[in-house]
Amino acid sequence: MIIVRAATDADTPVLGRMGTALARRHHAWDPLRFMLPDDIERGYRSWLGRELATSDAVVLVAEQDGVVVGYAYGRLEERNWNRLLEACGALHDLWVDEPARRSGAGRALAATMIERLGALGAPRIVLETSTQNAAAQRLFTSLGWRPTMLEMTREAG
Repeated sequence: MIIVRAATDADTPVLGRMGTALARRHHAWDPLRFMLPDDIERGYRSWLGRELATSDAVVLVAEQDGVVVGYAYGRLEERNWNRLLEACGALHDLWVDEPARRSGAGRALAATMIERLGALGAPRIVLETSTQNAAAQRLFTSLGWRPTMLEMTREAG
């Protein structure tokens, strides 16, 4: 059984590990687009730890048999003229460890994030997902997200 709950300070070590795994996956897909600093685990642990105390941020963990197997991070975002985006909620991170995939943890995290951001006043929730992550795209589509933009990257030189 999957249980989703708000992350706590005690979860910051696992959040750092999982954030690093997410970053490594994206970096492997496109190392020119996605950063991978040397201190990424410490950085994720510190950053997500600070977000726990932010009233417009939501950090969730999914537990299976008492073990944290995934996390999600989202927050309220202000109107963004550059992106032509009204104020909204944004799902920034969703990660489930490999052994727990297809257990419903990702779906439970995303559904809970929708509820929590909605409760904070978000009129809609946006997210970005790698074009190479077909499994995530299927999950998000099944939960009602629709494609709206496609980011493209080119090196300047």
